[in-house]
Parts: sequence; structure tokens; C-alpha cells
Amino acid sequence: MHLILVAPGLLAQPQSALDAAPSLAMLAHLAPAHAYGNGIAAALLDALEAPAQTPIAPLAALGGDFDAGNDYVIAADPVLLAADRDDLVLVQRVDDLSAAEAATLVALLNRHFDADGLQFAAVHPDAWFARSTRVPAMTTTPFDAARLRGIFPFLPQGADAGLWQRWQNEIGMLLHEHPVNEARQAAGSAPVTGIWFSGGGRLADTNAMPRAIVHAAPGRIADLARGIARRGGGISRPLASGDTLARVLDAADPRNAGSAQVHMVVTDTIERDDGPAALHARWLAPALECLGRKRLARLTLIADGHGVAARWTATTPTFWQRVSVRAQRKPFAVPALPES
Repeated sequence: MHLILVAPGLLAQPQSALDAAPSLAMLAHLAPAHAYGNGIAAALLDALEAPAQTPIAPLAALGGDFDAGNDYVIAADPVLLAADRDDLVLVQRVDDLSAAEAATLVALLNRHFDADGLQFAAVHPDAWFARSTRVPAMTTTPFDAARLRGIFPFLPQGADAGLWQRWQNEIGMLLHEHPVNEARQAAGSAPVTGIWFSGGGRLADTNAMPRAIVHAAPGRIADLARGIARRGGGISRPLASGDTLARVLDAADPRNAGSAQVHMVVTDTIERDDGPAALHARWLAPALECLGRKRLARLTLIADGHGVAARWTATTPTFWQRVSVRAQRKPFAVPALPES
């Protein structure tokens, strides 16, 4: 059995908080870190050994209960763009929109692009998608890979890229001085000044998903995990406040548990200094114990923060690995991105 533990926000916590979770150092001792500059979603697909070109958007949309049939689906993140000399900088996702704000802006986009056959939907106020019956010939850059950079080198590429770049320009003009943005700026909140398209494809293009049993808290990466489970014929359940690792591993439907290749747990975003210690006590320390007792064949931790995502995958430790863990206690370190 392979357990994948996804802890969004973990790597953004201070070193003192990470040191309060000794299981992090133990896992890092057992497994090398793999760092990703293109986001936590890429790390999750890599852990599942999914094909490199697997589109993320249709899986995340499926996990968010957005049924696009066989249409092309692309993530359409509401973002803040800021002018910088001869370029625009992709500053941040705007992830604190109210449902009413998101609905107003999505309705604006749908009115404008109705004749183009492009339809927008806000699955959550901070998770938007666009769908089209036509599959464009283009490639896109994940948000995380372009964040805090000038956008021009990261805009869509390919035969149909010019059309989508023009649409991005039109969206910027539509949003400029929109009442929703004026009200947000007056309140000191980031306005939505653009849309970032990425991860597009059809659900039919994601045909290599494993059978997975997922327990997930709300959130963007949780939607992706739920979509993976649904696409692979697995099980998707909410992560309850009283869930423990033992309960999660024992809770699978007996008709499906035997054929499940993967168990996934996606935690709430870790936003407090005490989050790593809670992750240690509730999930990671028990998971390492299960790995040592061979109840798990593999254990993967996936986390992100401060612009880097990372993955650690460990198998059952050998005797000498156990000895070396005790003899060489090193602090857990957030991995650095490889130089590009």
C-alpha cells in the first residue's frame, strides 16, 4: 500500500516549527527531497507516476464537482498582475474573493465571451475554470512557475496561443476599474486584474489514474486528489476532524480496498506555527510507524510553501537506516529549487 500525505503550506512555516515535528527529519533521512518549481500539483502527479503531459485542470474540475463532459477544460485563476517597466508581473492568485464577487466577475466574462464559445465557471471563489468544445493547439505554464516573474515569456505558446493571449488582454480591459475591483481596492484587498490560464486538456486525456482512496480537506489540491480518485474509479471522502491514520486506513470499502493502489490524505492548509507538530502527531509519526511495520510499502509526503513544492518518498527502512537515523540526527531543511 502506498500512502501519500499532502500537507499544503507546511514549507512556509518557520524552522523552529518544523523542528517541532521530529518525524519530518526522520522522513528526510530516509528519502531524498525532490523540489518542484511548478507547484504542488506537479509533485502529486509525479508521486503517482502519471504521464508528464497529464492535464491537471480537468482532474481538478472533476474533483470540484464541475462536469465538463468531454469539453476542453483549463484552469482560469483570478490573479493580480502589476506593471513593471515593459512587462507585467504575476503577483499572486486572488484567493479571498467572496462567492458574490466571483459570481459577478464570472458572469461578466461569460457575457463577453459567449460568441467565442468560451464559458467560465467558479467551482470555488478562488478556483475558476474555462471550458471550450474546441481543443486548442497550445501549451501553458503553471501559475507557480510564473509567479513573481514577468509574464511575457510564460504566456501560452503554440498555433492557437495568439487567440488566447488576445483573450487575456481583453479580460484585463474588462476587469480594469470594474466596481468589484474598485470596492476591493477601497477595502485594501487585492483586485482581480487578470486571468492565468494553465493545465488545460480533456478528461479523456487523463486515462492513467490509479485506483485511489482519498480523504481530503477542502482546497485546490484536495480537488485534484478527489478528481484523481474519481477518474481512477476509487473512493473520495471528506477528511473529518476526528480522523486518524488508523481510521483512514481501515475505513475503505472492503469491495474496493483490496484493489486500491493508493491511499491519499490531504490536510487543511497549514497556516500556524503549531501546524507541523500537529501533522507529526496525527499523521506523519503514525505513518512512519506503519512503514516500519510493513503495513505500508511506501510513504510519500508532499508539501509546499514560499514558492517551492517538494516530495519525499520512502520505503520500509532497513536495519542500518534505523541505526543511522538514531546516530545522525539532522534538522529538517526545506529543499531549494534547482538552478535553472
